[in-house]
Amino acid sequence: MWINLLIGLLFSAISYLLTPKPKPPKPATLDDFNIPKANEGDEIGKVYGTVWVKSPHVAWYGDFGTTPIKSSGGKK
Repeated sequence: MWINLLIGLLFSAISYLLTPKPKPPKPATLDDFNIPKANEGDEIGKVYGTVWVKSPHVAWYGDFGTTPIKSSGGKK
């Protein structure tokens, strides 16, 4: 019985040591979001009333910075 237990623990330790370590995810870039962008030379249309604009011009949209998430663990 003890030999089987030791063999099981040995194989568990080997399995743990040989598992590949996951790579951390890359931070999102502006290209990952579907935000319309203003290009130089594009025409700016005039809208009167309520209409659906298929390609709006957006010159600035938020501050897309990355901040690492730090957790102290414990309580949820």
